[in-house]
Amino acid sequence: MALQHLPAPIRERLLIEIYQQANDLDWEFLSNTEKTNQYRRWIEDPKVGGVLLSYGPEKDARVWIKDVPMKEYARAQEGIGSYVRYAVNRFQGPEEIVRAACGSGWVMKSDSVGEKPNHCYAIAGDGDATRYVCWGRAGNFRDLVWAALNEAIDSVERPAIVITTRNGETVSTAERTRQERVAQRCGADLRYLHREMIPNPDYLGAAGGGHGPSQPTLVD
Repeated sequence: MALQHLPAPIRERLLIEIYQQANDLDWEFLSNTEKTNQYRRWIEDPKVGGVLLSYGPEKDARVWIKDVPMKEYARAQEGIGSYVRYAVNRFQGPEEIVRAACGSGWVMKSDSVGEKPNHCYAIAGDGDATRYVCWGRAGNFRDLVWAALNEAIDSVERPAIVITTRNGETVSTAERTRQERVAQRCGADLRYLHREMIPNPDYLGAAGGGHGPSQPTLVD
């Protein structure tokens, strides 16, 4: 049986196991070398590779881990996509980004979330205005600027860029100064938001539901 046709219960068990381990490893902070080593460990892990190798060769098992669970891991942590329920911890979701970018009088437009880069549209409380909002880490600033610039050309409202950080990440004063100048030149508003991971309220293993979210920190 090909790996793309894994039985649903086995596939779900693998996703839960891999995401649990990725959470314990703080995957997003691993170097490329450390991630490569971890893919090898997953192949050697009886609970992961030991299962996958029953359904296909090692090269296919490695590709499956990269292209199925881990390709979606960052999006799941953002509260986006169909893999959210496998993430042990995640951010609060696009709604907190909209509040940081536009203020409390704006809400996220339903079904407007997209990626490359992460983005959505925000609607003013009175429904008379719509804004494009994109967000990501400082290392993705170039992609965020390009996306905002393309929106600014055709939009009445100024697009907004939100640079997000989490514990262990900072943006230097010099870098922020330059980012702010670039955003201003491109006709976009720029905000900085420090976020903390929260226990995922949608997590499959969360007995009785999740915990209430803590508040993100909007950095002026």
